[in-house]
Amino acid sequence: MNERSNIAITAILFDIDGTLLDSVEFLYRAFEHAFDLHHIPRMPREGMREFIGPPLEKVYVNMAPGCDAASMTESHRQFQETHLDLIKLFPDTISTLEELKRRNLKLAAITTRSKRTSIESLERFDLTSFFEIIVSAEDVQRHKPDPEPLQKALSAMSVIPTNAIMVGDTEADILAGKNAGTKTAAALYGFGGRELIVQHPHYILQRLGEILQVVERSEIIE
Repeated sequence: MNERSNIAITAILFDIDGTLLDSVEFLYRAFEHAFDLHHIPRMPREGMREFIGPPLEKVYVNMAPGCDAASMTESHRQFQETHLDLIKLFPDTISTLEELKRRNLKLAAITTRSKRTSIESLERFDLTSFFEIIVSAEDVQRHKPDPEPLQKALSAMSVIPTNAIMVGDTEADILAGKNAGTKTAAALYGFGGRELIVQHPHYILQRLGEILQVVERSEIIE
């Protein structure tokens, strides 16, 4: 059911991996590297998919109970530091961000990925200048789905939650938006896929560029 919203959207908060950046190989190959290095049988990629979203160490605790999650997390991050070339842009990332800025929206990027690679991965595609703030794992005490990263970004931009949309491709993104009091947009083209619909996001995106129509129409899907 669609209905009109009379609340002006002034800010968009974006997850990075699977939302702004096509990080499929970057992420899965880091997991596979960590499993191989620690002599733990690999989990099939389709199985990994359901764990993606929370902080990395928690992901490893859930993926491989009893493992040294901290050590596996470090192996994962070391692999990513030297394999940023595996990251690609989604086709409409730059054009979408350019148009949002042209419309004077405030933009933030929020990720549970370490600052060791998050900012550099955006810099590789000249994306950092689009964002008023980039919130990485080290910038907060609590991570998505906790609202703290979103609250930090909103405070920095002087935006109230009801005037913002959280765009992400995992359950953690959608729940973080709801917990922070923002609107939420599920990027179905990312890691979470159509399963995100069960989280009842306000908006559904089949591709990133559709956020432009969301802002224009301010239609809420319920």
